[in-house]
Amino acid sequence: MATMVLSTAGSVVGSAIGGPIGGMIGATIGSQVGGVIDNAIFGTPTRYVEGRRLHDLSVQVSTYGAFIPSIYGTMRVAGNVIWSRPIKEISAVSTQSSGGKGGGGGVQTQSTSYHYSVTLAIALCSGVIESITRAWADAQLLDLSQGTYRIYHGTEDQLPDPIIEAFEGVGTTPAYRGLAYVVIEDFPLADYGNRIPNFTFEVKRPAKMPDYGTQSTEEMITAMTIIPGSGEFVYDTVVQTKIGGQSLGIGFAQSEYRTSVNKHTSRSGGNVLLALDQLKETCPNVEWVSVIVTWFGTHLDAGACTLMPCVEYSSGAITQPDAWHCAGYNRSTARPMTIVDGVPRYGGTPSDTSVLRLIDELKARGYKVMLYPMFFMDVEGKPWRGRVTGSATNVANFFTKAQGYNAFITHYATLGQGKVDAFVIGSELIGLTSVSASVGVYPAVDALVNLAAQVRSIMGTNTKITYAADWSEYHHTTGGWYNLDPLWASSNIDMIGIDAYFPLTDAPQTTMGYDVQQVIDGWNGGEGYDYYYADSGRTLPLPLAAPYAWKNLSWFWNNNHVNPNGVTTAWIPQSKKIWFTEYGFPSVDGATNQPNVFYDPASVESFFPRKSLGLVDIRAQRMGITGTQARWLGSAMVEHMFLWTWDARPFPYYPDLRNVWADGGVWAYGHWVTGKFGMSGLGAIVRELCLKAGLSDAQIDVSRLNQRVDGYMIANAGSARSFIEELMACYFFDVVERGSQLVFVPRGSSSNITIAQTDLVVDGNDARSGMLQKTRQQEVELPQRVEVAFIERIRNFLTSSQHAVRHASRSNHTVSIALPVVLSATEARIIAQRHMHIYWAGRTHYRFMLGMRYAMLEPNDVIAVQEAGMVHQMRIKNIRYDAGRIEVEAISEAVTLYREAPRSTLDEIRLTHAVPPPVQLAVRFLDLPALPSDAAEERPLRIAIAPLNEGWRGAVVYRDSMMQEYVRLADTDRAAVIGRAVSVLGNWTGGNRMDRTNSMDVRIIGAHQFVNVTELALLNGANALLVGEEIIQFQHVEVLGAGHVRLSNLLRGRQGTEHQQGEHGMGEWCVLLDAALLTIPMPASLVGLSRAYKTVPYGQTLGQVDAESFTYHAKILRPYSVVHPRMTINEAQDIIVTWVRRDRVDGAWRDGSDVALSEASERYEVDVYVGGDYRRTLQSTQPTVTYTSSMRAIDGGVTGISIECVIYQYSAAVGRGYPSSVSLL
Repeated sequence: MATMVLSTAGSVVGSAIGGPIGGMIGATIGSQVGGVIDNAIFGTPTRYVEGRRLHDLSVQVSTYGAFIPSIYGTMRVAGNVIWSRPIKEISAVSTQSSGGKGGGGGVQTQSTSYHYSVTLAIALCSGVIESITRAWADAQLLDLSQGTYRIYHGTEDQLPDPIIEAFEGVGTTPAYRGLAYVVIEDFPLADYGNRIPNFTFEVKRPAKMPDYGTQSTEEMITAMTIIPGSGEFVYDTVVQTKIGGQSLGIGFAQSEYRTSVNKHTSRSGGNVLLALDQLKETCPNVEWVSVIVTWFGTHLDAGACTLMPCVEYSSGAITQPDAWHCAGYNRSTARPMTIVDGVPRYGGTPSDTSVLRLIDELKARGYKVMLYPMFFMDVEGKPWRGRVTGSATNVANFFTKAQGYNAFITHYATLGQGKVDAFVIGSELIGLTSVSASVGVYPAVDALVNLAAQVRSIMGTNTKITYAADWSEYHHTTGGWYNLDPLWASSNIDMIGIDAYFPLTDAPQTTMGYDVQQVIDGWNGGEGYDYYYADSGRTLPLPLAAPYAWKNLSWFWNNNHVNPNGVTTAWIPQSKKIWFTEYGFPSVDGATNQPNVFYDPASVESFFPRKSLGLVDIRAQRMGITGTQARWLGSAMVEHMFLWTWDARPFPYYPDLRNVWADGGVWAYGHWVTGKFGMSGLGAIVRELCLKAGLSDAQIDVSRLNQRVDGYMIANAGSARSFIEELMACYFFDVVERGSQLVFVPRGSSSNITIAQTDLVVDGNDARSGMLQKTRQQEVELPQRVEVAFIERIRNFLTSSQHAVRHASRSNHTVSIALPVVLSATEARIIAQRHMHIYWAGRTHYRFMLGMRYAMLEPNDVIAVQEAGMVHQMRIKNIRYDAGRIEVEAISEAVTLYREAPRSTLDEIRLTHAVPPPVQLAVRFLDLPALPSDAAEERPLRIAIAPLNEGWRGAVVYRDSMMQEYVRLADTDRAAVIGRAVSVLGNWTGGNRMDRTNSMDVRIIGAHQFVNVTELALLNGANALLVGEEIIQFQHVEVLGAGHVRLSNLLRGRQGTEHQQGEHGMGEWCVLLDAALLTIPMPASLVGLSRAYKTVPYGQTLGQVDAESFTYHAKILRPYSVVHPRMTINEAQDIIVTWVRRDRVDGAWRDGSDVALSEASERYEVDVYVGGDYRRTLQSTQPTVTYTSSMRAIDGGVTGISIECVIYQYSAAVGRGYPSSVSLL
């Protein structure tokens, strides 16, 4: 008897994975493996398939003896805290002022704050992990480049962690070999209520097995293209920041929060660095990398088309630290990209500096680099560049004209000179290369030959040069002319470049299955090799002679080529290797039928392959890649094959961050292998589970389980049976016993045998024999609803649920299935629908007898049986041989049910967030005059701190103690309001009257705004603003734009700063003087000395922040200038100088009393200038001094010569105050 291993086969998967392993094959294997599927088809329909509790996967514990989870693919895991130090406490004292006239406030508040941090180690999973992609603390995404994180990958040779060893002792600290864990040092807890948050980590541990020979598909890849080719800084290894605001000519005034252009991940540096790390992890044997760079064409008519680098915006923002530039263009001179629905049609051309940095990074990593310039069409519908064509004259001019093709290519040849190993002078210009000026004369080909010579003169002989011809272009053109042979024969072309998107199959995926041999065979036959279609409907295949068989690479390479005029071309057989400058497949069903097409609703070129259902099918893509690599493995003709494509935007940030990258919606269908390679194989997971259960490789066959698994985790101890059951319930495969092997077989195979009713065998002992016996379950026993709980990656691995409902049903049963598997909502919904269909369609059971002519049938075969004009499709469950007859038991089957489900849809919500970049700060150290809240003897340093980007939570200020350490001074969680003047504030000579003449425009950083106030509020000190060195107050605010305001109705020269009213300029810093300013008392010993300060945002460390030097001069102690100075001459010709004193602290005028004196004593110095030359200094302890006639005589101060007196109030602490002058002729 042969049977599906659903109820008769042993402990194949019966041993506990969490405990001793080593089950024996025996008579009970089937019941162990097949329980879920048995029950799903034959058992009680109302049941709850619990699986493992999904919420257990993300809750962190610290438990001795806790189960160590196993991870396959990518999964978010909390882990177990295996070591921790006590929480560390740090205190800091800060002072803040609030209220009061003139902006400083009348009250000072001193507070002591406490900050806590923790150092701990967290175990993640057993086995060797590949990487940690992301990490969270509670729900906050962490930047792993900020702070100290050490990742131990779980290898068998990893050493103890040094920080643990420092506390626990050398020789007594475990290395935790075979266990992946993370050590986190001094993690700040302020954002988490001063408690240890729940840390979770996105861990990648792929399960792999060979796809062909001894290698996985990923291991077969030796050359890869890197895209997107467009994006101003998409290739930059240095983090670039976009700053919105206004150019001032002498600087830039920021008015919007800064945003990261090319960093959205948890790693340091630009996104591309993580993408390259992922490339190395995923495809370890890659040797060559082709870097795509793009300019943009303007028209499909070659005569009207120009090529230029484009930018995403021309004004209104800048980038730092580097400005965009390319080929001598800058942001203001390059062509702006066309805006469609509010966003650029493409990303801009990569900045030259970013391209060079990427090349340097690739070379440093040991890769050989091919630089591959191509142009995209900035034209409605985004047509293919191969559509550009025109007259022979215009085609020739297209290369040589200003802003033409040659300028584009020679720029990149110059850029890559001495840096790259290979260079592509063009690609897929079939619309140009097929245009003839006369019979056999092709201007574009001649232009490419000349261009190759130019590039050779630039790049020299150490760089290989090629042209990347379209697969339909490289061979011959209309009429059988080998039009590209002059180029292939050129001494300046080193290899034949082909973008090799040849059709390799011609059938629906459900008919083909996923056998790579079909792809291998497709390279050696079929369309383009044996035949071609003579009609557009592809119904009339005609034989194709080898000289014109464009897929017959071998003939092309090994033979001379003869043009229709009988002349042999210059091509020398086997003279140059062939490089597939591109090849690849969309990840949809039928991918190998038409690899050159892609799905993009925004493009007129958007198509699914022929005979495709438009379903996402990663297996179909993988089959094409594997078969292509296998066909040309070890070829003497095809030297390198560059797979299209890997993205410089790392997974999963791309494609998840749709608000950053608009093309993320087409990733699921496209040629990308980023995020599709490196997934775990279902067969590899099942194999590992069987091996852990004690079976050997000889006892199992998982070769047909080629589905890809995003993520799966075993979080609790259990039997391998239960784990395989979960996978069977998700991926729909069965287990059959063939000889001494357990064979795992996916469902979905089409029926390959049709049995006529006359073939049913009659049994004389059974009146029903010769009939197709059918049994159906009652409807009330079947489920009305199937619910599937799963883990959804795009929701940051939260547990989600999808369901299927049968509305026309008398049943009220619900089946719940919990799957600890990472799925998309679409996949989970289709799984629920499949289970519902299995229950209802599978309720029909068949039994019949056959003759021995059908002895080849096996359990799990899908067959069709004819009866009374009907065809019943069924899957065989059991076969029993008896007296020359075969007794068959089967259940009804619908193979279309198991077609590959879309992995995502364009309307799915993406909740993945970019890792917030480190907070950057605008810090202004303010040495201000006394504000109303200040006492006479105080020396406060005020610091304004404002975030330049989002993510502000607060900051801590440190000062260098000059003893090789920084001392914590104070902290704040209040952001100051800081801006830049974008107009020049005019001078004011109207004293204390309202300045209604002048106004000033300010760009405010971030989301802050100024507010209008009443005149009474203004007179009571509201809206005090430091502009340069002058303190003003403003009443009216006019909003000119986002972060752009105009201030008017001004009070000028507040707090003794009237001497600065005429000293303003463009771009001055402006700081609102309110309670958000941090106030730090300064000791007298630091007055006049330069010290280094660090302002550290919460969550960052001292080492991450640059120091800023500042010298504090204690301007608060400097006396104000005196007012109302006068000079009079008495009868003795003495000059009497008088003035009125002001006070720097309590200077308010009160009826009947003088202002207070804040100095130790009243003292003045008066410098006397005669004719503009200094003569003497007079001193006084009263607000008057006499310049006697005798002094005048000595000094030459005779009548008719000007005399000027400059008056200073004197401070014992800082010396002279601000001057006030008066003159006399």
